[in-house]
Amino acid sequence: PLLAQYSSDFIRAVGDLLEIRADTSKLSSLSAAGGGFGLFDSQLYLFESCGIMLAPAELDDDTRMSLLQHLFNPLFTSAQRLMNQKATEQILQELRSLLQIHHYLTAIGSIIKGFPDARVDAKGTSASSPHQLSPSTAQVFLKAADMCIAILEALQASQLIREAARFTLSRMLSVLGAEALPYMPRLIDGLVSSCAVEELSDLLSFLGLVVFKFKPDVAPTASELLLPVISKVYGFLDQVAQDGTTGTDEALLLQDLRKAYLTWISAIFNSDLDSIFLTPQNAPHLATILSPIASQLAVDSSSPQCQRLAFNVLFKAIQAWMVDPMGWHTLATMTPSAIATLNSKTASGQNTGKITLRQVAAQTLGLRLDSASANEARNQLQELITKTVVPACFETPTQPDFRMADAQASLVVTEIAGVLQMLLMAGVPEISDGDGSFMATMPAPQILAPPTGGDLNRNQFASYLATGLLPNLGCPAAMATEFVQALASLDQKQFKKYLVAFLTSSGGSQ
Repeated sequence: PLLAQYSSDFIRAVGDLLEIRADTSKLSSLSAAGGGFGLFDSQLYLFESCGIMLAPAELDDDTRMSLLQHLFNPLFTSAQRLMNQKATEQILQELRSLLQIHHYLTAIGSIIKGFPDARVDAKGTSASSPHQLSPSTAQVFLKAADMCIAILEALQASQLIREAARFTLSRMLSVLGAEALPYMPRLIDGLVSSCAVEELSDLLSFLGLVVFKFKPDVAPTASELLLPVISKVYGFLDQVAQDGTTGTDEALLLQDLRKAYLTWISAIFNSDLDSIFLTPQNAPHLATILSPIASQLAVDSSSPQCQRLAFNVLFKAIQAWMVDPMGWHTLATMTPSAIATLNSKTASGQNTGKITLRQVAAQTLGLRLDSASANEARNQLQELITKTVVPACFETPTQPDFRMADAQASLVVTEIAGVLQMLLMAGVPEISDGDGSFMATMPAPQILAPPTGGDLNRNQFASYLATGLLPNLGCPAAMATEFVQALASLDQKQFKKYLVAFLTSSGGSQ
């Protein structure tokens, strides 16, 4: 209440200090971005302070609208005038014009930054709160979003404009909540089309936060963006594979991109949005998406961090589409060691009849988890596992440059152990015989927790290891049988210790 009574006086008092004049002397090129804009860097604090003064719920809405218009109108009209006065090609060649537009957009984002974030409930839906935006305020922000997107689409070739648009739209997304999600496809399309490697890494981090915050409402948007973003990532990585890196800096940027990409894919699973991979438009490309993760990133011992993330993604894919294909359990907590706890809740009736976020996300997409596209994706995954994933589990830790005693390498082995245990669970006859639709009739089915036990002769994965893969790798029959029995009889921690001893005795790294 105390802040609201000073809002008008404060904004009128600082008005003369808010005039924006781009200072090109601080920048050396059209692509220079990331801050260091002289006086404007200090002005941004004033713009944010104005937003803070307008945010109190006690402020009369008519007064807030009048002050918002006082702040926004000069920014809107100045940006639009500059866009209308010159051709796009001319603006893209003029550093001062680009910088001026960058400053207008960033100032808008800074004002919005002063408002509190929209509250989002556990299901990703915007929740009511004392600081909820009034409809008129939201409309002003949406108008700003329209202008920001239009400028980005016209000037997306400029890194300065891409940086400003991402900053401003990310703030709108935080403040407006789900109302801003419809702008995401156009924002990402404008950012991805011309971005550099470091921009793409930042964008992937931003997308990871979005899917986590707005699950499951963001499912349609995430599904639409999936292939364009992944194509851009693999485009950079394929280009380097063909041409090689030009130096240490580029190599580090690409390493950051790999980690950001795998972290983003993992965030999709952990946000229970795995169904976006199963839609009719995305499912045919599942093997193309996962194959480089299994055949390249998982076996590249030059980056144990990427290896760990790669195996974690494969672990999540197996548990989502082969162990729990009907989405009864959350993927963020469905580790082998946690499954026993989930089962005890199921046995006591705590999970009965509850629809999960994974199932809500699929419904939001209009997708049945036993649909033709979902089953097609599972078939692709099964083939990839046989040909690539399981061999990688044994190839990776036996490479000459893989040091088992290294802390990062130890984490990789932990993920590999988890993948093998999850595959054994997937090999249980009730899960492997069919498409998983049997689970639809169950309120919340139990899932076997390690040690799995049971009749290993009927477990498809156990049979594949004992009679196929391990003998082909030169493992004696008795040793292969012992390995499978250990996989089935030991818990997660015990099996990791066994796996390390097995790999070391088989000639693995020390």
